Amino acid sequence: MQDRQLQNDLDQLLHDLDQRQQNQQAYTTDDIPHIEANQEYDPNRQQWDVEIHVYPQAEPEAEEPANVVDSVPPIDQEPQPGGRGSSLPWIRQHTRPLVLLSGILCACALVVGWLLYVSPFWTPTTTVTLVPVSRTLETRLTATIGENAEKSQVPGRLLPIVTMSQERTIPTTGKAHQDAQSAHGYITFYNTATYPQTVPAQTLLTGADGVQIITDQDASIPAGTLATNGRATVTAHAVQSGPEGNIQASDVYGPCCRANVLAANTAFSGGQEARDYQSVTQHDLDAAGASLKASIEQSTTAALQTQVKSTETLVTPLHCQSKTSADHQPGEDAASVHVTLDETCTGIVYQTQALQTLLTQALTTQAKQQLGTEYTPSGDVHITTTTQGTTTTIQVTGTQTWAYQFSQAEQERLKASIAGKSQAQAKRFLLAHAGIQLVSFSNDASLPGVDHLRLLFLTY
Repeated sequence: MQDRQLQNDLDQLLHDLDQRQQNQQAYTTDDIPHIEANQEYDPNRQQWDVEIHVYPQAEPEAEEPANVVDSVPPIDQEPQPGGRGSSLPWIRQHTRPLVLLSGILCACALVVGWLLYVSPFWTPTTTVTLVPVSRTLETRLTATIGENAEKSQVPGRLLPIVTMSQERTIPTTGKAHQDAQSAHGYITFYNTATYPQTVPAQTLLTGADGVQIITDQDASIPAGTLATNGRATVTAHAVQSGPEGNIQASDVYGPCCRANVLAANTAFSGGQEARDYQSVTQHDLDAAGASLKASIEQSTTAALQTQVKSTETLVTPLHCQSKTSADHQPGEDAASVHVTLDETCTGIVYQTQALQTLLTQALTTQAKQQLGTEYTPSGDVHITTTTQGTTTTIQVTGTQTWAYQFSQAEQERLKASIAGKSQAQAKRFLLAHAGIQLVSFSNDASLPGVDHLRLLFLTY
């Protein structure tokens, strides 16, 4: 149907052109455009291909009078009907679908070619994150520090001695209870007889105010003479607890319990009611001492640090001698306790790089013996030091993390082994490796080819 319509349009076009040639007698044959039409049937596409060419004849050059300007119509303005070239819009209208179809076909060809070119680059890259097996090694050694390079392992020096004192008053935390207390004092017995007499312990005496007193021990009174009386003094306490037993001196006075025996008391004291009170505990003293020690060591370290060079390290904790004193002892009745700490410290420094090298060598030897050659250090050596009771010897501990190292060739073998596998298969394969402890993938898809696999190693 389309082929027949196209043939009819072509016939109509040629007929119109012939009719135009007959009607326009004013034109010469040179003015008529030369038109060529070629048509060809394409069996593959099952359609006709039509090419129409219009060749306008060249017009003779004419002299233009001066001051005459041709009026050029706008490009988008259509020629007037019956004017020269009035048939061209009709040709353009019939050839426009062919041009549009050709443009669409070219655009489709470009899109298909572009897709075929860039499609390999659309394959997503899968990142496989691997955590290599790591081991923490620790080595300990005793190092001698000094200025004599022949006798010491690590160069170093002693700093001037620093002495500091601090004191602090803290509230006590002990809680104590005291029962009611009986007053106590002394009873003196006098013997006017010429023979000795004994007043046994637990003898009851009553004072002038009615307070009863009991002796605590036997009183052996020597014999008296006509000039003097025999005399013996023993301890005693009030029968009733509380402050009522705090009697004055001579409240008990006069004959008492034997013939020719007299008794007299000193002032009694200590009688009091039951009570609860605060007391000092050993924890109070220890806490105060520890707080003072930390404060003093911080101040002492700051004072010694000013003498340390940039290439040196101060050994900590410091080598110090301390003495603690307090105004109350544990168990005593006190609402607060005042603690004083006196401390004398000796500072020692060592050459940082020298000790670092010594520990690195020791850890490297240990790593080769325990781990083999597949492991490499993944961090610096961490050093801790403690004094050994002297100012020139320290105990040094060095720790360092070593991780399994994958060579480039081994990485390529891993990628080739897991390419194209499912994530479950790849994970089982990777975790079976002696140097891998954790595995994760950047997506949930099966693994692509080697060119789109990326290995990422994380070391803790």
